[in-house]
Amino acid sequence: MAIGPFTDAVVTVNGVNLSDHVQSCSIETSRDDVDVTAMGAANKTYIAGLGDATFKVTFFQDFAAAKVHATLYPLSVSNTPFVVTIKGTSAATSAINPQFSLTSLLFGYSPLDGSVGDASTTEVEFRNASQAGMTVQTV
Repeated sequence: MAIGPFTDAVVTVNGVNLSDHVQSCSIETSRDDVDVTAMGAANKTYIAGLGDATFKVTFFQDFAAAKVHATLYPLSVSNTPFVVTIKGTSAATSAINPQFSLTSLLFGYSPLDGSVGDASTTEVEFRNASQAGMTVQTV
């Protein structure tokens, strides 16, 4: 992916391509910091603990069949993990356009949010629900 504006991301949720409704998206990974400081130490020592990943996406709301609400609402009331994928562009998956995947759960969903004259959007956070965490595909 060359340097340039971020205008062509691909976001799929549970197999449904919702890219044409995405206003913004971000991927965040983290690890717990675990204190392993032993007696007699002069300074604290930490190691990386358990990992976590979160995909955040702001969608323009759409209540039509197979669109935003029809896809997200059932997932928000289910305890069944589903896959979310994000790519930087619609080009083929490759080393310069990796696809990030997360088996996730949706713990909250706001179908309506906005003020008079605003675009109707919904911001969602897909949280890790698998021991695999976030995976990266380059082929």
